Amino acid sequence: MTWADISKKDLQLICIGLTAFQLQVKGKSTFKDEFVTAGGIDLKEIDFKTMQSKLVPGLYFAGEVLNIDALTGGFNFQAAWSEAWVLAEHLSL
Repeated sequence: MTWADISKKDLQLICIGLTAFQLQVKGKSTFKDEFVTAGGIDLKEIDFKTMQSKLVPGLYFAGEVLNIDALTGGFNFQAAWSEAWVLAEHLSL
């Protein structure tokens, strides 16, 4: 069935099914999944005083797109927020 062929009633049933779907969380994984994904923009290509690309002027990066591999627990959020602040400060000059 294509999207265009879905009746209004079927669409409502799909929406109800998706929004009423529940999963029970039983705790943290034991497989050391708490690492952020590795890979991304090479840190050598970033000017950390501005978060601007050294290769493409006017292109800025912050957050998970950078190749920073570390434990989570809020540190990756703090890094992303700090990088965004540095970037925003540079843009406001």
